[in-house]
Amino acid sequence: MRKLLWLMVSILFVYGACFAQTVYDDNYTENPNYLKGLEYLENAQYSSAINEFKKAVRTNPLDDSALIGLSNAYNLRAKYYNDGVKETDKAISDIKSALFFNKYFRQNNPSNNTNQAVIQMEKNLRMLELATKQSMAPSDIIKNARSERIKGEFAAAGYDYFRLTTHNEYKAEANSALGDIYKIFNRPEKSIIFYQNALSVNPDDTEIHLKLARVYEDVNDFNSSLKEYSVALDTSNEREDILNSLEKIWQKRVDENPNDAEAHANLGVVYQKEKRYSEALNEYKKAEALNHSNINTKMNIAALYQEQKSYEQALNVYNVILQAQPNNVNALLYKAECLKELKKTNDAVEAYKAVLKADPKNAVAKTEMFSLVKDNMSSEDILTFLYQNVQENPKNASTYYEFAYELHKAGKINDAITYYTQTIKMDSSNIDAYINLAQCYRQQKKYNEAYSVIKKANEIAPDNKLVKNQMNAIESDYLVSTYNDATNAYEAGNYEKAIDLYLKVKPQTKESVLGIAAAYQALGNNDKAIENYNLAMSIDNADANIPYYIAAIYANSNDLEKAEQFTKIALNKNPMHSQAKELDAYIVSKKSEGLLEQAVKFYEDENYNDAITLFGKIISVNPKDSTLYYYRALSYDALKNYQYAINDYLEAVKLSPQLNISYYSIAVDYDNLGNYKAATEYYQKYINLIADDNEYKQYALSRLKELSK
Repeated sequence: MRKLLWLMVSILFVYGACFAQTVYDDNYTENPNYLKGLEYLENAQYSSAINEFKKAVRTNPLDDSALIGLSNAYNLRAKYYNDGVKETDKAISDIKSALFFNKYFRQNNPSNNTNQAVIQMEKNLRMLELATKQSMAPSDIIKNARSERIKGEFAAAGYDYFRLTTHNEYKAEANSALGDIYKIFNRPEKSIIFYQNALSVNPDDTEIHLKLARVYEDVNDFNSSLKEYSVALDTSNEREDILNSLEKIWQKRVDENPNDAEAHANLGVVYQKEKRYSEALNEYKKAEALNHSNINTKMNIAALYQEQKSYEQALNVYNVILQAQPNNVNALLYKAECLKELKKTNDAVEAYKAVLKADPKNAVAKTEMFSLVKDNMSSEDILTFLYQNVQENPKNASTYYEFAYELHKAGKINDAITYYTQTIKMDSSNIDAYINLAQCYRQQKKYNEAYSVIKKANEIAPDNKLVKNQMNAIESDYLVSTYNDATNAYEAGNYEKAIDLYLKVKPQTKESVLGIAAAYQALGNNDKAIENYNLAMSIDNADANIPYYIAAIYANSNDLEKAEQFTKIALNKNPMHSQAKELDAYIVSKKSEGLLEQAVKFYEDENYNDAITLFGKIISVNPKDSTLYYYRALSYDALKNYQYAINDYLEAVKLSPQLNISYYSIAVDYDNLGNYKAATEYYQKYINLIADDNEYKQYALSRLKELSK
């Protein structure tokens, strides 16, 4: 009897050696873009196939066949980029895109084949990222996601954003971006989920409220949509779509209760924002008739006249308000603005003085009064005027500040620094002077001087938000500048310079220490790299990526014991850390390689019992490797232990259905055992699976004829 004795298989751990493909769905689709995509795919025109499958997906985002086709096209193009033209970055992007559609986009539960394909694709991705030394730090992942999104690689960006959906610093951006991406691909129900996730982090983000409102409107959930529009309008510019929605709300209130003064007034506000002035005035008058004492309604009427440039009518209303409330700052201020527009400069100045009498710190009144003087002056004339004012009032700190401010606006930074400094000497409580002086130094990138100034301001006014904002901005600018310089040096291959720059970050951060470690690693100084990775781990002991980086260095140095030690640390911190799990599997695989080679040698030397023992040890470590069962079955066959061989062949083909030669071997073993019924069954199964007319099939056919007699 003839029998296949050996299946040539090598166990490899290489970067990008193979790219998993998902299988096509059996459901037929008549979408012309899908059919065209299949045609392009069959002709290896992967980019064209991707474009057509994308069109099919946008037409019907739940079409599994189109999604699988799109995933396969990305996957095959990734293989071409990696194996063919050696453009690994593009291969990585395409694998991410394939994973996005396979793992995060499909609505139906994927088949077991698809799940296996996803696992293989993620392995390929991790290996390529490791091979190209791509950082898995969240700050670098977000940079990649932003870059991919800018380039229009939305699916690849989506995969990276998914990596950050639970990261404290980036989860708001990641979820918002995923909302945008799902909207692009016509999946509004998914957009809603991710926009809501983003708002759970930043509930005051106007743009996300507006995006969510529009998606709700797309799915006809009008109550939720109007709620989000109302929130968005509170802090956004006047937008027609928002106003239209709010108009419906207040009109309904008016219809339900015509005597609701508040509803009439708010409907008037909406009309005014829509520049429907006659209707707005009509609603305001209805509100005033219902509640004549409401000052806010009168202010709205005056503001309406003012907006229409009917300044005399506006003045009449403001005067009525001021008779009731002489110190109403807003009425005084808006009255001054009307007088200014009517070119009644003296009256306007007097009105601004009245504002400052009621509110001495009113910045608008101060600014407007100054503008009345300087409106007809050139920039140089203004500076000359203010300089003369300084000379005439050498002990007035405010004159110094006004001069410094105008110098600053004119871009004369050094002169502005001089006069801001003098202002502070004369009035150490002028917080604006500190903030602006710090800004001057910041513009010159003199971060130490800027920080020294703003630190003093913070001591004087520790609760001042503007001071805090400036301090944070200076710290951020310094760090960003240093990080950017260090990153540029690293990317240019100047690793020593990158290390020097990262060392300037004080106090040291996890990111700066990781940068130092990466630079040392690039220089081949693994000891210093590991030292700094350990330092980073002491700063953030919860980050599972750091021990993984250390494990990867040891693995590349073939120090499998230490690699295993740090891989376990990474998995203790994050049991779901996919790269650490893969590296752990790799270490187990590498340790098993020696045993496998010895087992194969035992087999070749006809030491079958020893071969069986060693194959058993390897299987206990790696029980999902079908080839190990196949090899052990061969050893059992050599010892004529046919039933044990049959059991292993069955396990091999169970793990790898494509290993159909096992059916032939099972048939032969049953034949040897005299179980001709079972032999007939497996000969027939083998014949049904094999298209080629090879010698094994010929033997199986001839044996079936004999057994049928």
